[in-house]
Amino acid sequence: MRILTLGGGTVGTWIADLLCRYRHSVTVVDIDPVHTKRINDELDVRAITGSASQSCILFQAGVMNADLCLAVTGNDEVNLVGASMAKAMGARRSVARVYAPVFRDLSTFDYQQHFGIDRLLSLEHLSAGELARNIRNPGSVIVENFARGQLEVQEVVIQNETSVVGLPLKQLGLPKGIRVGSIYREGQIWIAGADAVIKLHDRITLIGRREDIDEVKGLFQQGPIVTQNVVIAGGGETGYHLAQTLESEHFHVMLMEESSERCEFLASSLQRVTVVHADATRRSILEEERVGSADVFVACTGDDENNIMAGVEAREIGAKKIMAIVGRPDYANVVGKLGIDIAVS
Repeated sequence: MRILTLGGGTVGTWIADLLCRYRHSVTVVDIDPVHTKRINDELDVRAITGSASQSCILFQAGVMNADLCLAVTGNDEVNLVGASMAKAMGARRSVARVYAPVFRDLSTFDYQQHFGIDRLLSLEHLSAGELARNIRNPGSVIVENFARGQLEVQEVVIQNETSVVGLPLKQLGLPKGIRVGSIYREGQIWIAGADAVIKLHDRITLIGRREDIDEVKGLFQQGPIVTQNVVIAGGGETGYHLAQTLESEHFHVMLMEESSERCEFLASSLQRVTVVHADATRRSILEEERVGSADVFVACTGDDENNIMAGVEAREIGAKKIMAIVGRPDYANVVGKLGIDIAVS
């Protein structure tokens, strides 16, 4: 594929390097000549210096023949304009990274449709979703989101002789908003019909809203649902989305944020989350807030080093499972040695 990447920062460079390894033809556009020189020197891709929102630069980068345009600069407006122009100038598909939540809020305006962009992606939202999967679904095989996060697909393994084993789907009495999508059994998979019978060791996919799926999962998985204590360090977009995702009776969530102004927003937006105005990078604060008793500690402060150090401190004082946002790919081999169980980039 011919791929045009707008933005040569950490995200753009990582994407270009990854796609290049899979033998795609990649062109990178960045306004900083230092970035383009580094990319040209280190990667087997073509890097062009210029603004991603100027038609002459996009034309020079070969946008008319691009199969995909990825706009991942650090500026939301540049990404929207660049991806929109790329699509209008001939790129088959265009994807724009956005940070501000307003660009993904359909209640006010549909930016994606207006600009003609195929998809808007929030890396912070995606990171929060990845963290939530590892917290919420230890018994599930996969979890996917559709309809911009409004629908969720979870694959559940029938590991015990629950009440649903041996019954056809039409007799389960599932809520109106829940569907069993497919059944995987002994190497074969098929679309589930009303007369399909669930057997032990089946893998089934549940489709519906997250809250509805959480209510019916007990039918397929034996044993009480254990309430988990989760501590989130950092109330930025990632921490906010993660706390919002975990906001249910199955989790006791404490969100630690250093900014008092941000704490006011979080406290007013999250009804079932305890918001604490505190610096989560200080060990004394972690001990004072009893982080050592947490089942899961998640560090997403916005700084890699602070996330790593907070995770190490939380591990030492007793937190059972440590997760952290680590943006730099070269830290991937380090965090596991420091006691961090899951790192999301």
